[in-house]
Amino acid sequence: MRKRVIPIIASIMLLGGCWDTRNIDHTVYIHSIGIDYKDGQVIAYVQLIDFTALAKVEAGGGREKAAISVGKAAGETFNIATDKIYPSIQQRVSWGHVKSIVFTKRALQKGIVADVIDVLNRYNEIRHTAWVYATDEPLSELFEATPLLNASSYYSLLSNPEEIFQQSSFIRPIRLSQLIAAMDEKADVARLPYLTIEDNRWVENKKPKQMLAISGICFLHDYRLQGCEGRSDLQGLRWLEQDVRRTPIYVKQKEKTVASLIVHNPTTKWSVDVKNGKYAFTVNVKAQGNLLELREPLSRKQLTKLAEQTVKQEIHRLYKLGKEQQIDILNLAEQLYRQRPDLWKKHQINGLIPLHNNTLFVNVELVISASGKEKLNYRAGD
Repeated sequence: MRKRVIPIIASIMLLGGCWDTRNIDHTVYIHSIGIDYKDGQVIAYVQLIDFTALAKVEAGGGREKAAISVGKAAGETFNIATDKIYPSIQQRVSWGHVKSIVFTKRALQKGIVADVIDVLNRYNEIRHTAWVYATDEPLSELFEATPLLNASSYYSLLSNPEEIFQQSSFIRPIRLSQLIAAMDEKADVARLPYLTIEDNRWVENKKPKQMLAISGICFLHDYRLQGCEGRSDLQGLRWLEQDVRRTPIYVKQKEKTVASLIVHNPTTKWSVDVKNGKYAFTVNVKAQGNLLELREPLSRKQLTKLAEQTVKQEIHRLYKLGKEQQIDILNLAEQLYRQRPDLWKKHQINGLIPLHNNTLFVNVELVISASGKEKLNYRAGD
């Protein structure tokens, strides 16, 4: 008798651990958080996505139109605003799957970032791997923009920016942990990707399709906004970013595009020179490129020289823009802090350093290693 009872009791004890479980469709999952500021109130937005539809697709089922819900509440602080979301949501809420956090420019200008991060640091459900963005778009519209072909927002730019960056590297995405680390460094300026909604590039089912795009960068220092610049003005930044895999160069000669190259894995090395107590920076860029398009009969030597000039010009324009806008776009203060902390202490103002003329020198070494199926046109010689 005892031999029969013991297995029964053991099985009951094991089953007891499942009694408190919840089905996936009995919980709502916050996918993205948005923070705005207006009339003295912090406005919190939350985007909910349906994981059950996602599971059906991954299991081999048909793709259905993804459902999205967007909630909104306002309060004196970020925590008060999010607390007001609970009474009307009608289901248990999980914050453990937050993939992205979006700040409006209004929120960045008011210094809300530090308060929000303080709350997120104290709340153990939210992970510091979430991607962080800035925007000037209405957050409700931004969260309702879904990917093409009825794909779930789980695969949108908000939660999967790395795949796009690897294929076309330009503006590097930033995680919450990286933002916090940059904000806590006195000499560092964080680069926050700037999101916009584009409605003139794609059509789906004969209707214009709203799509998310990274259109620039907002620069933050010490949790405060320094300024935002558009994508077209930041071309030189890709040569100085980390983990750049693949980026194009459009080579011009007399204002005309004569060739297109794809550059892979550029490397950057900084050095600081000191003359008469004044600092100057030298950046050495090395890269390898493949030729994709050749519109003029150029030799390899001519093409290489033009491409290297293009990279130099882009970096110098970036430095000039930062000097005009008084934004340390190139993070030169951090370079001085790392290599010559004595000079940084002498010249720094609130962690940053003044930018002067003749402070930046650029060297570029580009090797064109392949030209695709067609060879370079060497009619002009090597």
